Amino acid sequence: MAQRLLDHTSICVTNVERSRQFYEGLLGLTPTQRPDFGFPGMWYQLGEGQLHLIQRERTTASADDETVNAADPHFAIQVDDLEAMRRRIQAAGVQMLDFGSGQLWVHDPDGNTVELRAPTVPSR
Repeated sequence: MAQRLLDHTSICVTNVERSRQFYEGLLGLTPTQRPDFGFPGMWYQLGEGQLHLIQRERTTASADDETVNAADPHFAIQVDDLEAMRRRIQAAGVQMLDFGSGQLWVHDPDGNTVELRAPTVPSR
């Protein structure tokens, strides 16, 4: 059987510049090159895969629901220092779900759920 690898995940955002403040400014992701598709977007390299932001007028996420739920559809990013990220998110006043188990969840500005994980937490 051929090896399977997640190449990228795409999420819809309503404002790329606002989302850049979250993904680059708060989470510390570094942008990577993106072709001109004729619509706004942003790409971020995450290990061997990528996160793609696609700007649309409406997203399927519920940005009005401020409650973070680990059971909602989400994607996970492994971070080098989860404790430092936890402090950074708290200082920014962003609501998070934190069980103290090496992972926490936040919403991006459009209500997409993002899981942040310590390197030592098994993903399965």
